[in-house]
Amino acid sequence: MSAARQAGPLVSICVPAYNAERWLAEAIESALAQTVADLELVVCDDASTDATVEIARSYSDPRLRVESNPVRLGKSRTQNRVIELSGGRFVKFLHADDRLAPTCLEEMLALALEDDRVGLVFAAREVEVDGDVDPSWGDQYARPHEGFTNLGRINDGRALFGQLLRGGLEENWIGEPSAVMVSRRALAGSGGFSERIHQIEDLDLWLRILLRHRVGFVDRPLCVYRRHSASMTAANQRKGRDWLDRVWLLDGLLAEELDPADREEVERLRRIALRRAARSQLGRIARGRFDAQLPAYLGHRALTLTGRGFRAPV
Repeated sequence: MSAARQAGPLVSICVPAYNAERWLAEAIESALAQTVADLELVVCDDASTDATVEIARSYSDPRLRVESNPVRLGKSRTQNRVIELSGGRFVKFLHADDRLAPTCLEEMLALALEDDRVGLVFAAREVEVDGDVDPSWGDQYARPHEGFTNLGRINDGRALFGQLLRGGLEENWIGEPSAVMVSRRALAGSGGFSERIHQIEDLDLWLRILLRHRVGFVDRPLCVYRRHSASMTAANQRKGRDWLDRVWLLDGLLAEELDPADREEVERLRRIALRRAARSQLGRIARGRFDAQLPAYLGHRALTLTGRGFRAPV
């Protein structure tokens, strides 16, 4: 660890942003209004074409730093870059269209500091539905953590991993990045966001952290997650960019040290995911929309089968 990072703040709030002029001010102000003083706020703009950078740089708070990618990197690469730009012992994620409650850092840090084996802390969150999104979405997905059973203040990560796995990994019971804080140590040991995954890169990272660390939970809403039709999530779903996501996620899990029963279940889920992906690709080809992700995945599988593939998420 560098001297600069050792001398860094207790927690870094990391904000990746792309064309977020409509919401960014609220996100920044919610971060700067935290009851914890020992923080930095790092905004990384992904070559926006609107006023995102100008809005971010309009704040004169010394805790705020704004960086801008010279060319667009995409969601996962920008999330990884903002983590690299930060120096806190803990990393609190905040998407540019979300908001934090004033005591979010205070409550998450209090829990994380109780036990140095805790690598991830998550909390309940409120949902704000914006624009033409079905209003019932917020009611349906308001409390994803209720998918877990016997969720306590501090939990065994592998136990939660097992529950998610037996739930089919169909939903992210931990929640979106704005509801999560992780330790720098957990990130170093588990890797960052996979740059191969378009839509569920957060679940992919949470699963890898759960395999190595204890997990804290605050049963109180500590952020507001905004669901709207202009989000990257909505764009990925409209364009079908996520058709291979589950395959990449499950392949990555098979590179981990899993219990035999868990490995068997991951292999079963991967077989299902591969069949779904094959049907999706056949449909794309029929519509004249061949996807370059397929040869990339086949190349990865060939390297894995010959023992020359690497396991780190990229």
